[in-house]
Formats: sequence, C-alpha cells, structure tokens
Amino acid sequence: MTAKFLRIHAAVLACTLALTWGAGISRAAVQPSPSAPAKDKDKDKGKKVNKAELNAYNAIVAAQNGDPAAQIKLAKYPDSEYIKGVYGLLTNAYYATGNIQKMLDMSAKTLAADPDNADVLALTAMVISRRAHATTPDGAAQLAKAEGYAHHAIEVIPNMQKPNPSMDDAAFEKAKNDKLAIAHSALGLIDYDNKKYEDARTELMQAVQLASAPDPVDYYMLGNADQAASYYHDAVVAFQKCSDTGPLTAQCKANMATAQHDAETKMGR
Repeated sequence: MTAKFLRIHAAVLACTLALTWGAGISRAAVQPSPSAPAKDKDKDKGKKVNKAELNAYNAIVAAQNGDPAAQIKLAKYPDSEYIKGVYGLLTNAYYATGNIQKMLDMSAKTLAADPDNADVLALTAMVISRRAHATTPDGAAQLAKAEGYAHHAIEVIPNMQKPNPSMDDAAFEKAKNDKLAIAHSALGLIDYDNKKYEDARTELMQAVQLASAPDPVDYYMLGNADQAASYYHDAVVAFQKCSDTGPLTAQCKANMATAQHDAETKMGR
C-alpha cells in the first residue's frame, strides 16, 4: 500500500507508547544491565558501569515523551549493553519520523531481545500489512510474518500487567484495547489482501470498535471489504465515517457514492 496508509492516529500511537515506556524502560535505567535475565543479575554486581553509556541511556529515557527525532539522536552507543533497553522506544521513534525501513530493522532487534513486546508486535504487524502485497516478491512471506506478529500480540496483550500500580484501571484498559485494535487492523488488511473478505470485515470491525480513536484507514478498508462481500449498506456507513477526516477523504466520498448506488441497484446482504 502507499505511504499514506502507514500512518496511524497520534492518539492511538500515544496510547501504545504509554505502556511501553512505563514498563521495562524506566526500571532499566537504574540497573547496570537492563537486558540481563534474572539469573545473571549477580554477574552485573561486579561489572564496572560505563558512565558515558549509562548517561546516554538515561538521556533517552528522560526524552521518551518528547521529539522522536531527538530520541534517535540520543542513541549514541549502538554497541552498548544498555541499548536493548531502548530498542522498543527507537522502533516507535523511527516509525514516528517516517523512517519505515529503520523502524523495521529496529523492530527485528526488539523482538529478538523481547519476543513478547506487545507494542512492537502490533505496530510491526500493522506496518507490514499496509506495506506488503500477497502478489509481490516476498509479499506472501512478509504478510505471513505480520499475521504471526498480530496473533501473538493478541495473545499477550490481555495478560499485560500495569507498568505502574498507580495507573488508572480505565486508562490501562483503554491502552490495551488500542493495542488490540492495531493488531486486528493488521489481520483485517492481510485478510483483505488474500481476498478473505468476510474475515477482513470481522477483524476490521473489531479494530474500529476497540480503538479509542478509530483510524480512518481502517474504516476505508472496512468499507472496501463490505463492498467486496456485497454488504453495500454497511459499506456506505464505513465510507461515511472515513470521509470526514484523514488521508483518504476524497476516496471515501467517491466510494460512498458507489456503495450507495450499489445498495440501491444490486442484491446485497
């Protein structure tokens, strides 16, 4: 898909970041080896802390809610033992700055170090699903990878623990639902690309229902799936909802007119 499909609402991305940055990042800042497993903690006690690397690491942590481009510039020590603690942050920073290839490279490093990172699983699945096609070279393999990431995200998100005990329950559930919405969006686009329109409708309906600020692209793709499966009246509703804002306003308005005509002239569901 084109670049305009590779953007999700800032509000939704902010919700996904709320759990990432509150989880492993902040507590890692006070430990000599943020990525070390529990059984290796005793080894860390005898290590000499590299103050320059630790200071750079803590600077990234301190800037986690600021300008993504600034976060990337703060990653000064790519070979540092601390860098694994900010892989997830850098994945999102590269995404936010539009550097999708670097985002995918960093995502691979993040998931190698932390296979259950729900934020990166969902975001990476969404990006690949909007970038790859089943009919292009390596497209089917890429979509299969994205599908695996999305399903795994859906498995781990419900079991996530609050990053901070004082976090409001409602805010925590909202953040988790926004993550789930991104994963279901990815599955919906993959199903659509594979011409599984009924499945695509199911996934995309979950995406727009779960999201606190539904992505207009999801409504656009839901409308396309509705129309492909002959749910013409549903397609009109979906296209109407994506016609007011977002990168696809003109297309949504045109498709809504077509869906309305089909609803009036064709046998639909």
